[in-house]
Amino acid sequence: MRVSKGIILRFLCVEENADNTLKISFTEECFREAVKSLLMIIPLGKVTSYSMIAKILGAYPRSVARVLKSNKEPIIIPCHRVVHESGKLGSYTFKGKPQPDLKKKLLILEGVGIADDKVLRESFMKDLP
Repeated sequence: MRVSKGIILRFLCVEENADNTLKISFTEECFREAVKSLLMIIPLGKVTSYSMIAKILGAYPRSVARVLKSNKEPIIIPCHRVVHESGKLGSYTFKGKPQPDLKKKLLILEGVGIADDKVLRESFMKDLP
């Protein structure tokens, strides 16, 4: 898995302490932005897994799933391109409502190979750039 350290470091929040020293932290907001940014580099016709994103960010897959569920810009921020490691589509929330059929339709429209409600291995990204 190749992800530039610069991509990850960009999402560390830097705050100034009272004594003018810098404090570096990885806040919830920074985590959400990091997840969203990784989604933006998944090309049309490809998917990645919750686990892959979690591994890159040193988080749990469920934490990634929570960020995706709260995505207020679905399709623009392509959370539908994230599936289970097994290829199962997983859930999809659109405008606050669960819509798993919409996720499948979007992926097919983008050229992702699906058979028996599972994404075919050749549609998975090998690495995030």
